[in-house]
Amino acid sequence: MKKVFISGATGFTGIHACEYYLKRGYEVFAAVRNELHPVKEVRSVLCDLLDAEWMKALFDRIKPDLILHLAAQNHTGQSWADPISTMTTNVLGTLNLLEGARSSAPHAKILIVGSVIEFDPCHANEPHHPYGLSKYIQSLLSTSWSSLYELNVLVVKTSNLIGPGYSNGICSLLAKRCIEYSKGGLEGFHFQNILDHRDFLDVRDAVKAYDCILQKGNSKETYVVASGQNHRFLHVAKELKRLADSDLPLTTDRFQRSPDIVFNIDSIEKLGWRKRIPIDQSLKDIIEYYQT
Repeated sequence: MKKVFISGATGFTGIHACEYYLKRGYEVFAAVRNELHPVKEVRSVLCDLLDAEWMKALFDRIKPDLILHLAAQNHTGQSWADPISTMTTNVLGTLNLLEGARSSAPHAKILIVGSVIEFDPCHANEPHHPYGLSKYIQSLLSTSWSSLYELNVLVVKTSNLIGPGYSNGICSLLAKRCIEYSKGGLEGFHFQNILDHRDFLDVRDAVKAYDCILQKGNSKETYVVASGQNHRFLHVAKELKRLADSDLPLTTDRFQRSPDIVFNIDSIEKLGWRKRIPIDQSLKDIIEYYQT
């Protein structure tokens, strides 16, 4: 039986990834800090990404075939408040994971999950936030370790993931507020710019993309995992309100159309991956998750 190690396994994407690999017949090792994983069939393993020796010993014991690195500090606001913690988690945590694999599981395929909003020095003079800088360094470190130490490291840049399950993403926050308001809540939802847009991808499609890249990807290429389509906050909010049968008030600082930048997903589609779940189904599943 093949083994997969998943960091960030108790998070939004991590839980979906654990369920996906269990269904595919893998022995799933879910990294936890001090609790059991909510998916009972996985093997919960205590993990401290900030302890290099811990990671070496952990991988020496597990000997994983695949490593899916999802653990991160992903909140841009938090990165402004605590940049040191953001850099430590996203950069040092990744370095310790890579070094653990180099020492104890050198033949494992490793997928490092970055972000489409990470700093890109080819298109910007300076980063927009510490989070974006931390993810750029993480990606640079990962591709460098792949080259310097001949590790099989693959890097992806992922867009905004949505779908059923607990999340602090804007779609989930909106859904929760819609349901609260329909039950007598008094608080509306405020946008900085309701006409702004994002690329939203269902988390279940993203997990399949990650596995597709691990199975077929090239370590010399960075893959963009996204839907390739943009949706304005206004459209998303209206659809969630309709699904929740809610009159949630929406306010905004401004109505300003932003440039329509579409992410190129040719590299992942060439591997055979396709987006399967439309955004309307994702939004419906989010509402049903929080209603139950």
